[in-house]
Amino acid sequence: MSSLFLHTPKIKKAPSNDSCRFRALAVFVLLGLGFTIISLRLVHIQLFEHEKYLSMATTVHTLRKILPAKRGQILDCKNVPLAQSFLTYRVRLDGMNVQEPPLTIKELEQILGMEKDALLRNFRRMDRAYLLAKGIQEEKMLRLKEFEREKLKEWKKKKLPAERFLTFEEEYSRIYPCGREAAQLIGYLDENGKGASGIEKALNSFLEGTPGERWIERDVFGKEIAAYRGLEVKPVDGLNISLTLDSIIQHIVEEGIDRIEKEFSPNGIVAVVMDPKTGEILAMAQRPSFDPNKRQNWNMISLKNKSLTDPVEPGSLFKIVTLSAVLEEKLFSLDESYIDCENGAFFYGGKILHDSHPYGILSVREIVMKSSNIGFAKMGLELGENRLYRYVRAFGFGEQTGMLPGQGESAGILPPPRLWSKLSITRIPIGQEIAVTPIQMVRAMAVIANHGYLVKPLIVKEIRDNQGKIVQSFSPHILRRVISEKTAKLVTSALVSVVSPKGTGAKAAVLGFTVAGKTGTAQKAVHGNYIKGKYISSFIGFLPADDPEFVLMIMVDEPHGSQYYAASVAAPAFSSIATDIAQALNLTPQCVPAQAVRIEKDKE
Repeated sequence: MSSLFLHTPKIKKAPSNDSCRFRALAVFVLLGLGFTIISLRLVHIQLFEHEKYLSMATTVHTLRKILPAKRGQILDCKNVPLAQSFLTYRVRLDGMNVQEPPLTIKELEQILGMEKDALLRNFRRMDRAYLLAKGIQEEKMLRLKEFEREKLKEWKKKKLPAERFLTFEEEYSRIYPCGREAAQLIGYLDENGKGASGIEKALNSFLEGTPGERWIERDVFGKEIAAYRGLEVKPVDGLNISLTLDSIIQHIVEEGIDRIEKEFSPNGIVAVVMDPKTGEILAMAQRPSFDPNKRQNWNMISLKNKSLTDPVEPGSLFKIVTLSAVLEEKLFSLDESYIDCENGAFFYGGKILHDSHPYGILSVREIVMKSSNIGFAKMGLELGENRLYRYVRAFGFGEQTGMLPGQGESAGILPPPRLWSKLSITRIPIGQEIAVTPIQMVRAMAVIANHGYLVKPLIVKEIRDNQGKIVQSFSPHILRRVISEKTAKLVTSALVSVVSPKGTGAKAAVLGFTVAGKTGTAQKAVHGNYIKGKYISSFIGFLPADDPEFVLMIMVDEPHGSQYYAASVAAPAFSSIATDIAQALNLTPQCVPAQAVRIEKDKE
């Protein structure tokens, strides 16, 4: 019995009421403290961090979709489209919703015309917005939508998840109907759809329009909740730009320089057509060129507009400035003043200046007709440095024309007289020791054709909205009078002699019209030294001589072959192109038919 009592377990004493109350109180205090902290945090969030968390929620559950604006058209003077935009689509693939990927993606590749396995190699299930293609036209977009519908039906039959896996975003693609014609002038867009050169760049702010936007509410799976679609702002399309360019004349010039390229294989060609009365550019072309529709074939050298950016020594073309100056100053007269041309070799300033042929005493008209370097050098000596420089500046050389901002236009090279050497006064009058751009040279010739007035080259005619209302228009702008009307007529008379059977520009004659013009065969200089066998062959002229409708300049850089003189390269090209332009403008022949006469020695 005693052993039983020894092993009886002790009975634990129940906790007191005070202890239970203490524990319960502790729990309530902790819970209260926790809820207080949570409440304070919620209050802090609501009062002080509301915008932060609202922004985070908005980012997760809402989407701002950009609605693209349609870029404005670029039109010629007769409303022929030179650049226009049309609606296309950007297609994206939701990898999570694609079932049977190998088969589905292979079929997508076939529809899109992609290389085999090109899409499959880049496929990722977690990529919910993979860019399949852009610039897709409506026909292919509808084909893709039909493909998606068929796939969803097929997956449902197979008891597979069937969720839409393609999304389509509207965008606009730019096309250039005339291809490479006037490509440098019209320009192109960069990868972001912004103007990168030409009209596209200079007037980008007018052309691009204003994009719209649409706010979309999304569920946890990223799908739009149409019932909660938010604010929508419609896009505003860009304005349309009308140019002075005439696409018919542009096409004529393009074909003409193609013929030059085929015959002489030069390094480059530039051609410009201008209305001398208004300064309106009717055509501007060059070789090499590029097609803005085929970005993959571009050569960077061909993208810039050489008519504006590349100054060259003008050679004998520049003699029109010297002639105008001496006649305006009444230092010489055309047919009553005579100059000794030294039988082809004139020693001055320690150097000998040569003519291509030995000439004796010639009248000023004959000097122009034969393009005697020595005769013009002596005219420069009579003018003197300051007067010559003043006239060169008055003709617009040494300054940008401002025709098209943002294109890297060059002002050319025209040093002031204080930097001239002793030889300069005999070399600048014949177009050496200076450099001018083609557009500067065309504008200078327009001074002669326009009775002595310098005009600003004009390329943009009007800016219109989509309803055809004129937003802004541009008028011809006369900058200043350079020479008198009488002097301009005298210079024109002399330039007509150049295109006579005895002149250097005989082959520039146009059937039925009197042409005034000037040849130029400039030897190319590299680092101050003239390179034998490298020439720029040029002709610039206008017609009809008594009432000019257009000025045309053709500049051929390093024609290859046995012929390189302007008389044999640029002058015949002028005749051919100018003939077609006269027909396009419906000009009525005004004289007894004149034809280019082949002369035994057609050197300048």
